[in-house]
Amino acid sequence: MNRLSCFYIALSLVGCFKLNAAAPLVLVEHQGKYQGYFEKPRLGLVVTQVNSAAPLYWPAAKLFKVDVETKQKLEQQRVFVLRQLAALKQTFQQDNEFELAASAEKLERDIASWELAGRMMLPLDPDRVRPKKSLNPLLTAGQYKLVVGSRPTEIQIEGLATEEKTQLLNAASVDTYLDSLSVLEGGSTSFVYVIPASEQFYIAKTGLWNKSYQEVSAGSVLFVPFEQRNLPSAYEHINEQIVELLLHKVVAQ
Repeated sequence: MNRLSCFYIALSLVGCFKLNAAAPLVLVEHQGKYQGYFEKPRLGLVVTQVNSAAPLYWPAAKLFKVDVETKQKLEQQRVFVLRQLAALKQTFQQDNEFELAASAEKLERDIASWELAGRMMLPLDPDRVRPKKSLNPLLTAGQYKLVVGSRPTEIQIEGLATEEKTQLLNAASVDTYLDSLSVLEGGSTSFVYVIPASEQFYIAKTGLWNKSYQEVSAGSVLFVPFEQRNLPSAYEHINEQIVELLLHKVVAQ
C-alpha cells in the first residue's frame, strides 16, 4: 500500500472519529455538566457515574427526555390545556364569577411559564437500579436531563394557592400542608394532587369529612386543584389535564 493510500485511510478514520465525537448517541445533562455515550448505556451506568460526584438524595431524583420530538408533543399538550383554561375563564366572566376567572387566569400564567420535558417514571437510586435488570433498562437514543441534588427541604406548591413552596415537615400528612396554604377562590380544600418524585400522582383527601393520613415524601409536588363543584360540566376533567402536564414540569433541586 502506497503512502497516499495510507494517508486517505487515516484521514477517513479521523473524520469518522470526529463525527462520532460530535454526536454521541445518548447525552445526559446534570447541573450544567454533560456526559455523552456512543452506545446506549444502561440506566445504572448513568446514575452511578453521577453518584460518584457528590452526596445526592436519589429518592427525589427525576430523569427527563429533552429531545425536540418529546418537547413538541408536550407543547401541543400545553396549548390544549391553555385553551381549555382560557375558555373556562371566559365562562366564569360571563357568569360574573370574576374571582374564579382570576383563579383560572393564574393557572394560565403558571402553565405558560413551565419548563417542560418528558419525565421518565423510573426508580433512579443506584443501589436499587444496578442489581435488578428489570430496573436497569438501556436508555434510548436522545438527550436527557437528570435532576438530583441534596435532600429537598421544601415542598413545591402548584395550582390555586398563593405560595410556591412550603417547608418540608417531618412525618406530616397532606392536610397539614394544606392548612398552612392560602387557597385561592375556587380552590379545593377537600382534596389535592400529590406528585411524588418517582411514582405516579395520587389524590389525597383533605376535607373535614374525608380526611385520611398520607405523608408527603421529599421531592414531591402538591397541586391545589379547582373544587369539582366549581367547574362547569364541560371542564370537569381540567384538573386531571393540568396534572398530566405538571408531571413533566422540570423542577430544579
